[in-house]
Amino acid sequence: MNVLLPIKNPKKWEYIAISLIMLVATFMRFYHFADWSLSNDELSALNRLRYDSFGEMLTNGVKLGDFHPAGVQAFLWFWVKLFGNSAWAVRFPFVIFGILSVWMVYLIGKRWFGITTALFVAAGFAFLQYPILYSQLARPYAPGLFFALATVWFWTKIVFDQKRTLIHYAGFALSAALAAYTHHYSFLFVLIVGASGFFFYKNIEWKKYIFAALAVGLLYLPHLNIFLYQFGIGGVGGDEGWLGVPQPTWILDYLWYAFNECLILILLICGFFIFSIFSFKSKFSKFHILALSWFLIMFLVGYFYSIWRNPILQFSILIFSFPFLILFLFSFLNQKLNKAILIFLLAFIFVGMSQTIFINKFYKQQHFGEFKGVAENITAWNKELGNKNISNTIVVNGLFYIHYYLDKINPGIEFLQYENTGGKDLLRLKHILDSVQTPYFTHAWTKPEPDEIDLLIRDKYPCIVERINYGGLSEVTLYSREISDSCLLLPEPVFTFVRNFDKEDQRPKYGNNLDTIFFISKPNAFVLDSTTQFSPGYKATASEINGGKFSRIEVELAAFSFEEIKNTIIVLSIENKGEAYFWRGSQVQNFVFPWKWGKGFFACQIPEIKNPDDLLKIYVWNPGKSKVFIDDFEVRFFGE
Repeated sequence: MNVLLPIKNPKKWEYIAISLIMLVATFMRFYHFADWSLSNDELSALNRLRYDSFGEMLTNGVKLGDFHPAGVQAFLWFWVKLFGNSAWAVRFPFVIFGILSVWMVYLIGKRWFGITTALFVAAGFAFLQYPILYSQLARPYAPGLFFALATVWFWTKIVFDQKRTLIHYAGFALSAALAAYTHHYSFLFVLIVGASGFFFYKNIEWKKYIFAALAVGLLYLPHLNIFLYQFGIGGVGGDEGWLGVPQPTWILDYLWYAFNECLILILLICGFFIFSIFSFKSKFSKFHILALSWFLIMFLVGYFYSIWRNPILQFSILIFSFPFLILFLFSFLNQKLNKAILIFLLAFIFVGMSQTIFINKFYKQQHFGEFKGVAENITAWNKELGNKNISNTIVVNGLFYIHYYLDKINPGIEFLQYENTGGKDLLRLKHILDSVQTPYFTHAWTKPEPDEIDLLIRDKYPCIVERINYGGLSEVTLYSREISDSCLLLPEPVFTFVRNFDKEDQRPKYGNNLDTIFFISKPNAFVLDSTTQFSPGYKATASEINGGKFSRIEVELAAFSFEEIKNTIIVLSIENKGEAYFWRGSQVQNFVFPWKWGKGFFACQIPEIKNPDDLLKIYVWNPGKSKVFIDDFEVRFFGE
């Protein structure tokens, strides 16, 4: 029997197919959804619920404390009071929104292009890890996507259908307003959708359309002051500065990510697209233009806004327009169901699910910074070794972020330091390390921290008993004072340089800058003062250091001063043809107390070297002109 012939009872097979797709979407969104750690942003949202009144939460937790609209935060205020703040309770409604979005994609695809497009787009949206991830997060993405799609559905009804009811106009206004309350970028999307209606002015009933648009504005009016405040203090997206300006290749990175970072899947979808164009010769309709242009406009606005005003472009915000890119790619397929299409659909679902679950190992990946695992390990070590035998520090955005889990697992564990951004925080950590007497020490980070922290801790606790890294996004380490066979073997340097100013032939070279009274290693230390701003250090081309095969540098030195050091810096610079293209420094005063010899540290990852002849310089710079004695200057290079 010819598999290309239309099948009998296509409605029945359509229902079976979409039921299977919805089952896949439900399984892949509910599976493991509450088991992995709440992310930093989710914990931030829960933390900003801890105000005495709803009004105080809106002012301090949204207007002043966030750069998102108030919708999700307001919803969580009431939801958490009813169902608690467990990961399961908090994420559940967002998973539901994610599942409903698959259904909305199906409805729009069927109305715009036909049954086949609708099924393939819904299938892709069901198994792709990009929409799955943002359906499992208790953040604005899943509800924002649903309301954006609902807006499109009602917009389609009032612009292109003959029968337009009050429900369609009310649905459009309410969905658009809810999208605006959910995320600034879903708000932008529904504005683009609404503006698109004017290109079809012959189809619309002007008075009703304008009235529906005014209703959106009226519904949004209570939020306007929050929006204007957020926009005014740095633009939508905030002024936190953690997002960089997007590169010209950003869109390629996004597409690679959005399609599971899988070449086979990308080739399969491109194959469908090319085959359908040449085989079925579908006409390029208004819906093709809308689908492609909506996606491109959303990208281009985010891209140029990020370049000209404030960086906001990240993968998450294009989730609202992503369905329309997939709609376009599958829009040219034959819309008459036959056995071949059903077989291809089943194969598409099987390949996509297998790739997401087994090849990408989506449910085993570390998608965001870890808090749950960090708390579990700190608790386990404290129970095993005894609370009195361990001192704890952590780098985290706030106490709540780690105590959310700790207080559920083992209340009572406290940290001697919760934040370390460098500078005086390092000196405070140095004071902590000098004062504690416990045989063990734990340290964790859940956001970027100064590289010198590990060196500073290991100076007092040289043994690393256990270190658990969560995909380079978080880490927790157990240190010990005693070195034993149980200590982890750390990577050995590929090259080490030591300068201790102790050789007899250094006297003529350094003259009065050698001091024979204050030193660590006999008989000399080098003196920096008001007349000497630069110390001897280490200088070599990249190729001279292990053949250029190195990726990290650590510097350690001993330092002494009679007073608080003002501005003395351990410096690394990398030069290409006399021009420095990389410069990093670490302030010695962040590690050393007056009238006491101490160790100063510097550590960093080396960027990609431009040329083997590039010159690396490591030295101490003294622009503050403090009188500082330095000794035992050691530079260590580590391999790739």
